[in-house]
Amino acid sequence: MANVTDNLLVRGARGHVGKQFVYRKHGDKTTIARMPSVNKDAAPTEKQLQKRELFSDAATYAKDAISSADLRKEYEKKVTPGTNAYNIAFRDYLKAPVVRKIDASDYNGLAGSVIVINAKDDFRVAEVKLRIHSAAGILVEEGKAVLDPIRRRLWNYRTTQNNASLAGSVISATALDLPGHSGSLDITL
Repeated sequence: MANVTDNLLVRGARGHVGKQFVYRKHGDKTTIARMPSVNKDAAPTEKQLQKRELFSDAATYAKDAISSADLRKEYEKKVTPGTNAYNIAFRDYLKAPVVRKIDASDYNGLAGSVIVINAKDDFRVAEVKLRIHSAAGILVEEGKAVLDPIRRRLWNYRTTQNNASLAGSVISATALDLPGHSGSLDITL
């Protein structure tokens, strides 16, 4: 794909020429690419149908998100040249958050211990939930972590219950983004 930067003849051009190549405009850039070929007689594969459904859902979410004044303002904060709030919301739908790390080094099994969760999303992590199970698989406690106001990728969870059998306990953290997608990480002590 070629980028056209300062040619008056093609600046701002869009569409195809002789079914050989196509001009596309993205923001201030005009690109030239080979004309895509599509076999209209072939039935779509299951994977193609799944991708189409995913993109349809992403488009619906993006339309709904930018129709909300509050969400539109949030997405507009991330706009860069060549993008808009719809593009950012669309991409946000496609990418689920990731829990990168659970730091339980200060967790000693007593109420009041702090567990730190490092969670990331391409737009914003909306909330982080934490669950602690004993080695026997019994739920010790669960709750929501609080966003660290300084280190914005870190979420702090202060325990509320004592855990007598710390060895073998499992800590599970789940991050949720605005579209409702989740990413999880489990660690065993």
